[in-house]
Amino acid sequence: MSRVRRAVTAAALTVPLLLATGCGIATTGVVESGRAGTVKLATAPDPGLLYFIAPDGALVPLPVSDRAQRPDIGFTIGMLLEGPSEVAREAGLTTEIPVPDVNSPDAKVKGLARGPVKVGGDDKTIRVVLPLPVEPLSGPARRQLACTTLQAVSVRPAPEILLIGSDGKERTAVCEIRPED
Repeated sequence: MSRVRRAVTAAALTVPLLLATGCGIATTGVVESGRAGTVKLATAPDPGLLYFIAPDGALVPLPVSDRAQRPDIGFTIGMLLEGPSEVAREAGLTTEIPVPDVNSPDAKVKGLARGPVKVGGDDKTIRVVLPLPVEPLSGPARRQLACTTLQAVSVRPAPEILLIGSDGKERTAVCEIRPED
């Protein structure tokens, strides 16, 4: 039996040794074969952030308070046009976009006081038709509109934003979180 036991022991030691040495094929380094594969994911845009101005002048994104009520980009920009909520104002956030007085006799219903916002375009230019004059909008106001729009459409690379006002004028807008000095 000791001969059998030695043969089994020798076989038990030889098998792992053979497995560790491989099958005789020499190892190679990394073989370059081009760029890594990429995958484009189809994700729905998330029009749930509004951009307001912090005390230092930077833009700050805030989620839409009622996430169930954001059916489209025009709705989200309409929410931006209403200005920061009371909580956001208490935190020091402001807007450069002229906010309508919803208590005035001219205002109809909060959220529709300025009229509908229309958004359209292609991958190169997003056109935002606003229910207010675009000519008097300040640089920070245009930045607020551009950042809110770009976040909502999720198009990369970022297209040009063209703001079209009720005065028929057009102005381009660029999303910059920090103002240029």
